Amino acid sequence: METVQPVELPGARQHPYRRPRKAKRYERFGEVIRYLTLDELQQLFDSMDNYTHKLMFEVIYELGCRVGEFVKMRVRHVSFSRSTVFFPAENTKTKTARTSSLPQGLTNEIKSLLRQKGIISKRENQIIKADAYVFHPGRRWNTPYNENRIRQIFQHYVTKAGLQQVYGKDTCGRNLKMFTVHSLRHSHVIHYVVDRGLPIPIVQKQVGHRSLKTTSVYLSASTEKMAQAYSQARKTTDVPRPLGTYTAPA
Repeated sequence: METVQPVELPGARQHPYRRPRKAKRYERFGEVIRYLTLDELQQLFDSMDNYTHKLMFEVIYELGCRVGEFVKMRVRHVSFSRSTVFFPAENTKTKTARTSSLPQGLTNEIKSLLRQKGIISKRENQIIKADAYVFHPGRRWNTPYNENRIRQIFQHYVTKAGLQQVYGKDTCGRNLKMFTVHSLRHSHVIHYVVDRGLPIPIVQKQVGHRSLKTTSVYLSASTEKMAQAYSQARKTTDVPRPLGTYTAPA
């Protein structure tokens, strides 16, 4: 009996030992870009009754930084006159140094907190302990927060605010939570690019994305913007239709 060989399509031939190409990380928006809307973000901050905790998460959001970058922030990295934070290359995921901007109000709050802790002098604004971590547990100024501790604190407030959702399960059957600390970074990009219209290259520099393409994918992720656009369009273009006149398509 003659064996019929399958016909190969042009470009379809693959190396027998080569693994199939995986989808790029940001091709699947729904599974990666999990962000809070502006209203949800305000609801989250309103639920925080601890001043230091609220300040920490406001700083993470406004810097758009990763939690691993946040816990390594030292006083010497903060420019109080320019209201910026310097992230050395060794402290970033991409191993590229960057400088990010903070609102002046948050910078002043950080300065006030460090004064209370004796890290900045109260009279002359002189930095006494430049190597101190900006945020540290208790009085241990030379000990940074553990990343998992930051995540635990965040989850406490997300749950308290009634915002936490489960959107699926991992391969071990564990619940996948909608919002994590990293959602603050996603939220920063969404809010400043989509809601406030900041140029993408500026936001890219702020958050430390290697590629402009990485920042650009957030333009496709704002579902509430889509809903708002449709809602506005329907208000201005919909013509009232008498009841009973609509006929379903065959």
